[in-house]
Amino acid sequence: MTTEKRRKITVKHIQDKKSRGEPVVALGVYDAPMAAIADEIGFDLLINGNAGPMSLLGHKTPMTVRFEEQLILTQAVSRATQYGMVIGHMPYMSYHFSTEDAIRNAARMVAEGGADAVKCEGNKHTAQTVAEIVRAGIPVMGHMGMQASRKLEQSGYGFKGRMADEAAKIVEDTRAFFEAGAFAFIIEYVPVEITAYLAKTLPVPIISVGGGPSPDGIYLISGDAVGYSAFPKPKHEGSFVDVRPVIQQGLRQYKEEVLSRKYPYQEFVQHM
Repeated sequence: MTTEKRRKITVKHIQDKKSRGEPVVALGVYDAPMAAIADEIGFDLLINGNAGPMSLLGHKTPMTVRFEEQLILTQAVSRATQYGMVIGHMPYMSYHFSTEDAIRNAARMVAEGGADAVKCEGNKHTAQTVAEIVRAGIPVMGHMGMQASRKLEQSGYGFKGRMADEAAKIVEDTRAFFEAGAFAFIIEYVPVEITAYLAKTLPVPIISVGGGPSPDGIYLISGDAVGYSAFPKPKHEGSFVDVRPVIQQGLRQYKEEVLSRKYPYQEFVQHM
Protein backbone atom coordinates (compact mmCIF):
# COMPACT_ATOMS: atom_id res chain seq x y z
CA MET A 1 0.00 0.00 0.00
CA THR A 2 1.39 3.40 -1.00
CA THR A 3 0.45 6.79 0.37
CA GLU A 4 0.03 9.79 -1.92
CA LYS A 5 2.96 12.16 -1.75
CA ARG A 6 2.05 15.55 -0.30
CA ARG A 7 2.44 18.51 -2.59
CA LYS A 8 2.43 22.25 -2.10
CA ILE A 9 -1.09 23.72 -2.13
CA THR A 10 -1.66 26.17 -4.98
CA VAL A 11 -4.43 28.47 -6.22
CA LYS A 12 -5.44 25.81 -8.74
CA HIS A 13 -5.64 23.21 -5.97
CA ILE A 14 -7.95 25.47 -3.93
CA GLN A 15 -10.22 26.19 -6.89
CA ASP A 16 -10.27 22.55 -7.99
CA LYS A 17 -11.55 21.58 -4.54
CA LYS A 18 -14.69 23.61 -5.18
CA SER A 19 -15.32 21.92 -8.52
CA ARG A 20 -14.92 18.52 -6.80
CA GLY A 21 -17.19 19.51 -3.92
CA GLU A 22 -14.40 19.19 -1.33
CA PRO A 23 -14.24 21.74 1.51
CA VAL A 24 -11.17 23.91 1.97
CA VAL A 25 -9.89 23.79 5.57
CA ALA A 26 -8.22 27.06 6.54
CA LEU A 27 -6.47 28.01 9.77
CA GLY A 28 -5.27 31.37 11.04
CA VAL A 29 -1.63 31.03 12.13
CA TYR A 30 0.82 33.71 13.26
CA ASP A 31 4.02 32.09 14.48
CA ALA A 32 6.46 29.39 13.44
CA PRO A 33 5.55 26.78 16.12
CA MET A 34 1.83 26.86 15.30
CA ALA A 35 2.59 26.90 11.56
CA ALA A 36 4.79 23.82 11.89
CA ILE A 37 2.09 21.93 13.80
CA ALA A 38 -0.64 23.00 11.38
CA ASP A 39 1.41 22.08 8.33
CA GLU A 40 2.17 18.65 9.78
CA ILE A 41 -1.55 18.04 10.31
CA GLY A 42 -2.27 19.26 6.81
CA PHE A 43 -4.35 22.42 6.30
CA ASP A 44 -5.04 23.84 2.86
CA LEU A 45 -4.62 27.49 3.83
CA LEU A 46 -2.46 28.98 6.58
CA ILE A 47 -3.72 32.55 6.87
CA ASN A 48 -1.78 35.23 8.71
CA GLY A 49 -4.66 37.61 9.28
CA ASN A 50 -4.85 40.82 11.28
CA ALA A 51 -5.78 38.83 14.40
CA GLY A 52 -2.13 37.79 14.58
CA PRO A 53 -0.68 41.17 15.54
CA MET A 54 -3.65 41.66 17.88
CA SER A 55 -3.28 38.29 19.63
CA LEU A 56 0.52 38.08 19.70
CA LEU A 57 1.57 41.73 19.78
CA GLY A 58 -1.26 43.12 21.88
CA HIS A 59 -2.86 45.52 19.41
CA LYS A 60 -6.34 46.37 20.68
CA THR A 61 -7.46 47.25 17.17
CA PRO A 62 -6.18 46.20 13.73
CA MET A 63 -6.14 49.87 12.74
CA THR A 64 -2.80 50.28 14.56
CA VAL A 65 -1.07 47.27 12.98
CA ARG A 66 1.89 48.30 10.83
CA PHE A 67 2.69 46.59 7.56
CA GLU A 68 6.13 45.59 8.87
CA GLU A 69 4.56 43.77 11.82
CA GLN A 70 2.26 41.81 9.53
CA LEU A 71 5.22 41.09 7.27
CA ILE A 72 7.36 39.73 10.11
CA LEU A 73 4.63 37.35 11.29
CA THR A 74 4.10 36.16 7.72
CA GLN A 75 7.81 35.44 7.48
CA ALA A 76 7.61 33.33 10.65
CA VAL A 77 4.73 31.30 9.22
CA SER A 78 6.25 30.79 5.78
CA ARG A 79 9.60 29.64 7.18
CA ALA A 80 7.90 26.78 9.02
CA THR A 81 5.49 25.83 6.23
CA GLN A 82 6.25 23.33 3.50
CA TYR A 83 2.89 22.29 2.07
CA GLY A 84 0.10 24.66 3.09
CA MET A 85 -0.68 27.77 1.07
CA VAL A 86 0.45 30.81 3.09
CA ILE A 87 -1.81 33.86 2.85
CA GLY A 88 -0.46 37.21 4.07
CA HIS A 89 -3.05 39.79 5.10
CA MET A 90 -2.65 43.33 3.77
CA PRO A 91 -3.24 45.55 6.82
CA TYR A 92 -5.00 48.89 7.06
CA MET A 93 -3.88 51.44 4.47
CA SER A 94 -1.21 49.18 2.95
CA TYR A 95 -2.99 49.18 -0.43
CA HIS A 96 -5.22 52.25 -0.41
CA PHE A 97 -2.99 55.25 -1.13
CA SER A 98 -2.05 54.33 -4.69
CA THR A 99 -1.73 51.47 -7.13
CA GLU A 100 2.03 51.75 -6.82
CA ASP A 101 1.85 51.36 -3.04
CA ALA A 102 -0.54 48.43 -3.35
CA ILE A 103 1.65 46.49 -5.78
CA ARG A 104 4.85 47.28 -3.87
CA ASN A 105 3.44 46.13 -0.52
CA ALA A 106 1.78 43.04 -1.97
CA ALA A 107 5.04 42.16 -3.70
CA ARG A 108 6.94 42.58 -0.43
CA MET A 109 4.49 40.24 1.30
CA VAL A 110 5.36 37.60 -1.31
CA ALA A 111 9.06 38.29 -1.97
CA GLU A 112 10.08 39.11 1.62
CA GLY A 113 7.28 37.52 3.61
CA GLY A 114 7.22 34.24 1.74
CA ALA A 115 3.45 34.40 1.23
CA ASP A 116 1.89 32.50 -1.65
CA ALA A 117 -0.93 35.05 -1.90
CA VAL A 118 -2.24 38.17 -0.16
CA LYS A 119 -5.61 38.83 1.46
CA CYS A 120 -7.43 42.14 0.96
CA GLU A 121 -10.52 43.57 2.58
CA GLY A 122 -12.49 46.20 0.73
CA ASN A 123 -15.51 46.92 -1.45
CA LYS A 124 -16.39 47.71 -5.05
CA HIS A 125 -14.38 50.95 -4.80
CA THR A 126 -11.12 49.15 -3.96
CA ALA A 127 -11.73 46.38 -6.50
CA GLN A 128 -9.72 48.23 -9.15
CA THR A 129 -6.68 48.22 -6.87
CA VAL A 130 -7.13 44.48 -6.37
CA ALA A 131 -7.24 44.08 -10.14
CA GLU A 132 -3.87 45.85 -10.42
CA ILE A 133 -2.31 43.57 -7.79
CA VAL A 134 -3.61 40.53 -9.67
CA ARG A 135 -2.36 42.00 -12.96
CA ALA A 136 1.09 42.22 -11.37
CA GLY A 137 0.99 38.45 -10.94
CA ILE A 138 0.13 38.28 -7.23
CA PRO A 139 -2.84 36.07 -6.23
CA VAL A 140 -5.44 37.87 -4.10
CA MET A 141 -7.95 36.39 -1.66
CA GLY A 142 -10.86 38.69 -0.84
CA HIS A 143 -12.28 39.22 2.65
CA MET A 144 -15.91 40.31 2.90
CA GLY A 145 -18.58 40.66 5.57
CA MET A 146 -17.13 41.98 8.81
CA GLN A 147 -13.92 43.79 7.95
CA ALA A 148 -11.51 45.17 10.51
CA SER A 149 -10.39 48.03 8.27
CA ARG A 150 -13.96 49.19 7.64
CA LYS A 151 -14.40 50.34 11.25
CA LEU A 152 -14.15 53.93 10.09
CA GLU A 153 -17.49 53.52 8.34
CA GLN A 154 -18.91 53.77 11.89
CA SER A 155 -20.80 50.50 11.49
CA GLY A 156 -18.60 48.83 14.11
CA TYR A 157 -17.70 45.18 14.38
CA GLY A 158 -20.08 42.26 14.64
CA PHE A 159 -22.48 40.56 12.25
CA LYS A 160 -23.08 42.18 8.88
CA GLY A 161 -25.85 41.71 6.37
CA ARG A 162 -28.87 41.08 8.56
CA MET A 163 -30.94 43.54 6.52
CA ALA A 164 -31.55 43.14 2.80
CA ASP A 165 -29.79 46.34 1.71
CA GLU A 166 -26.64 45.50 3.65
CA ALA A 167 -26.70 41.93 2.35
CA ALA A 168 -27.01 43.22 -1.21
CA LYS A 169 -23.97 45.45 -0.67
CA ILE A 170 -21.88 42.50 0.55
CA VAL A 171 -22.86 40.53 -2.55
CA GLU A 172 -22.11 43.51 -4.82
CA ASP A 173 -18.68 44.08 -3.25
CA THR A 174 -17.82 40.39 -3.42
CA ARG A 175 -18.74 40.23 -7.10
CA ALA A 176 -16.58 43.30 -7.78
CA PHE A 177 -13.59 41.59 -6.16
CA PHE A 178 -14.29 38.40 -8.11
CA GLU A 179 -14.38 40.34 -11.38
CA ALA A 180 -11.08 41.95 -10.34
CA GLY A 181 -9.52 38.50 -10.15
CA ALA A 182 -9.80 37.32 -6.53
CA PHE A 183 -9.31 33.52 -6.50
CA ALA A 184 -11.26 32.86 -3.27
CA PHE A 185 -12.99 34.66 -0.41
CA ILE A 186 -13.14 34.70 3.35
CA ILE A 187 -16.69 35.66 4.35
CA GLU A 188 -16.86 36.70 8.00
CA TYR A 189 -19.73 37.10 10.46
CA VAL A 190 -22.69 37.19 8.10
CA PRO A 191 -26.00 35.30 8.11
CA VAL A 192 -25.66 31.85 6.59
CA GLU A 193 -28.02 32.81 3.77
CA ILE A 194 -25.40 35.21 2.37
CA THR A 195 -22.67 32.58 2.66
CA ALA A 196 -24.81 29.99 0.90
CA TYR A 197 -25.87 32.42 -1.86
CA LEU A 198 -22.31 33.47 -2.65
CA ALA A 199 -21.08 29.87 -2.62
CA LYS A 200 -23.86 28.91 -5.04
CA THR A 201 -23.52 31.83 -7.44
CA LEU A 202 -19.75 32.37 -7.62
CA PRO A 203 -17.33 29.84 -9.19
CA VAL A 204 -14.58 30.47 -6.61
CA PRO A 205 -14.44 29.13 -3.03
CA ILE A 206 -16.40 31.03 -0.38
CA ILE A 207 -14.76 30.13 2.94
CA SER A 208 -16.77 30.91 6.06
CA VAL A 209 -15.60 32.19 9.43
CA GLY A 210 -18.56 32.80 11.70
CA GLY A 211 -20.81 32.84 8.64
CA GLY A 212 -22.39 29.43 9.13
CA PRO A 213 -21.58 26.32 7.12
CA SER A 214 -20.23 26.80 3.61
CA PRO A 215 -19.94 23.94 1.11
CA ASP A 216 -16.65 25.49 -0.03
CA GLY A 217 -14.74 25.60 3.25
CA ILE A 218 -14.29 26.84 6.80
CA TYR A 219 -11.75 29.17 8.41
CA LEU A 220 -10.91 29.38 12.11
CA ILE A 221 -8.18 31.21 13.99
CA SER A 222 -5.81 28.79 15.70
CA GLY A 223 -5.77 30.80 18.94
CA ASP A 224 -9.55 30.55 19.15
CA ALA A 225 -9.45 26.83 18.36
CA VAL A 226 -7.07 26.04 21.22
CA GLY A 227 -7.72 28.89 23.66
CA TYR A 228 -4.39 30.68 23.22
CA SER A 229 -4.93 34.42 22.85
CA ALA A 230 -4.57 37.66 24.79
CA PHE A 231 -8.24 38.39 24.11
CA PRO A 232 -11.53 36.58 24.86
CA LYS A 233 -12.67 34.01 22.32
CA PRO A 234 -15.24 35.39 19.84
CA LYS A 235 -18.81 34.43 20.67
CA HIS A 236 -19.65 32.99 17.27
CA GLU A 237 -16.80 30.50 16.90
CA GLY A 238 -16.20 27.05 18.32
CA SER A 239 -13.27 25.92 20.45
CA PHE A 240 -11.84 22.42 20.52
CA VAL A 241 -9.40 22.53 23.42
CA ASP A 242 -8.29 25.07 26.02
CA VAL A 243 -4.51 25.09 26.50
CA ARG A 244 -4.54 28.06 28.89
CA PRO A 245 -5.05 25.93 32.06
CA VAL A 246 -2.23 23.60 30.96
CA ILE A 247 0.13 26.54 30.40
CA GLN A 248 -0.93 28.10 33.69
CA GLN A 249 -0.30 24.83 35.52
CA GLY A 250 3.18 24.45 34.04
CA LEU A 251 4.23 28.04 34.74
CA ARG A 252 2.76 27.97 38.24
CA GLN A 253 4.65 24.77 39.04
CA TYR A 254 7.87 26.28 37.69
CA LYS A 255 7.47 29.36 39.89
CA GLU A 256 6.63 27.32 42.99
CA GLU A 257 9.58 24.97 42.51
CA VAL A 258 12.01 27.86 42.07
CA LEU A 259 10.72 29.46 45.29
CA SER A 260 10.95 26.12 47.15
CA ARG A 261 14.42 25.52 45.66
CA LYS A 262 13.41 22.25 44.00
CA TYR A 263 14.33 23.54 40.54
CA PRO A 264 16.80 23.18 38.79
CA TYR A 265 16.59 19.41 39.25
CA GLN A 266 19.73 17.69 40.42
CA GLU A 267 19.98 15.53 37.28
CA PHE A 268 20.35 18.64 35.16
CA VAL A 269 23.12 20.20 37.26
CA GLN A 270 26.57 20.09 35.64
CA HIS A 271 29.79 19.71 37.61
CA MET A 272 33.44 20.29 36.82
